[in-house]
Amino acid sequence: MKIRANHLTIARIILLPVPYMLIYGGAESRAAALVILTILGLTDYLDGLLARMEGATDLGALLDPLADKIFIAVMLIPLVDLRILPIWVVWPIFLREFLVTDLRHVLRQAGKDLPVTEIAKIKTTLQMTGAGLILIIDTYPEKIVPVAFVSGALIATIFLAIALYIREGSISSRMKVALAMLATALATRLCMDTHASILIYGLVIMAITLASGAQYVTKGLPECLRQGPRTLVKLIASLAVPMASVTLIPLVPRELTVLILLILCLEFTAQGLDMWAAKKGKKDLSGIKLFFITPLCLLSLALPWLLQGQMQGITLFLWTSLGLNTAYVLTGLFFYLYKK
Repeated sequence: MKIRANHLTIARIILLPVPYMLIYGGAESRAAALVILTILGLTDYLDGLLARMEGATDLGALLDPLADKIFIAVMLIPLVDLRILPIWVVWPIFLREFLVTDLRHVLRQAGKDLPVTEIAKIKTTLQMTGAGLILIIDTYPEKIVPVAFVSGALIATIFLAIALYIREGSISSRMKVALAMLATALATRLCMDTHASILIYGLVIMAITLASGAQYVTKGLPECLRQGPRTLVKLIASLAVPMASVTLIPLVPRELTVLILLILCLEFTAQGLDMWAAKKGKKDLSGIKLFFITPLCLLSLALPWLLQGQMQGITLFLWTSLGLNTAYVLTGLFFYLYKK
């Protein structure tokens, strides 16, 4: 059977739980997680190459950005859960991911669209590289290991860039970003201690992620305001459950963090399905989520929290959000993909 781009994307999504679990282990488990994540990160480049060679498909347009977002969630959530990165660094990154997709949905429904910007294309590469470097530094706080690793990666990337330049006559933007990121990471680690290096890497990831969403915000928010308060309320409501889930990461016991990851994956999937439906001119089901599922999820958090305590409210919220979002995604799959 010929391997196609969608096969690699699906394999990447299926295998991502493996490194997620390994990150919570010791140094050897984390090293294995980094190896697997590196291989899966390479499949992101390969499936893009295959898609350009064979032609993009509707399924690929849905799965590829979804796989990238799940990949980033798998790497960032443990970094917060393990207290490697503070929540205030990671929270804006997830806000950008959810907000930009919702704004693109609003623009598409208005008959407008924005092309993917160059910085948005390289954003995922930077996030993957930066999160991996943070995990390496935290796992091996002595400078010799991360410096040796980054130096080796930089040298290998330089040779790869030279080979690609000889073959194609140019170097891709992603390759340039990887080179710049590795060189900056090496200089930072040589000059800074462990905590400062990790924080700087996190801030760089956050800054580039926010910058990559600037065009969508400047175009999308005015359109929301033009359409009136209802659209703005829908936009805020669509962010409520995923961003509340992210906010709760430092408050939940480790065994419940996986629920937050699953909720975010379902939210990303729901957004992807709604975007695909808008593109195909199919019936919009997002109102069910915004005016039924979101209020129920928030009530499941607020009422038990007030009446029974914080942990009861958080636990009920997570399970309610997981169940209702699962039902919404399955309903969307039926109506969008199978119902004629």
